[in-house]
Amino acid sequence: MHVRRVVMFIKCLILFLGEVALPGGKQEETDIDDIQTALREAKEEIGLEPSLVNVVTVLEPIVTKHRMIVVPVVGILSDTKAFDPCPCADEVEAIFDAPLEMFLKDENRWAEEKEWKGEKYLLHYFDYEAEKGKYLIWAFTAGVLIRVASLVYQRPPAFLELRPRFWDMAITGDIPKP
Repeated sequence: MHVRRVVMFIKCLILFLGEVALPGGKQEETDIDDIQTALREAKEEIGLEPSLVNVVTVLEPIVTKHRMIVVPVVGILSDTKAFDPCPCADEVEAIFDAPLEMFLKDENRWAEEKEWKGEKYLLHYFDYEAEKGKYLIWAFTAGVLIRVASLVYQRPPAFLELRPRFWDMAITGDIPKP
């Protein structure tokens, strides 16, 4: 079974085809590892020079509802003033930052209950207003940011998270066939 592996870099949020996402993309044969993929994709999509990034961790893989395996790579910018965003016009409509701690708060957040194979889970939605506009950060992107914020701040969110079970299938190896 072939499952597409996607790596994302957590720093800036991007607007891609009207959806908020994190920079990332498919691993190429020339990429040595997930970190190199994330750094290459961040450079291609938002102009982030890899030398400005201190990678602090690679999170466990997550399976999306479309059966893609996503590996979140978390990095810190060594010099935020040196980062001059340059969005790839073919892929990115806008770049913005959101405070990571907001993904632990119950403010400007709502959730929608969903069900998959008889198991209920919550999709979280966060409204965020930045300099350049209003954004809705939701579903998978919100879930990844909740996980990262929980790790960074060493505390759970102020709301029930209830992640979808299929997100953890990359760890268990229980990825369903199409």
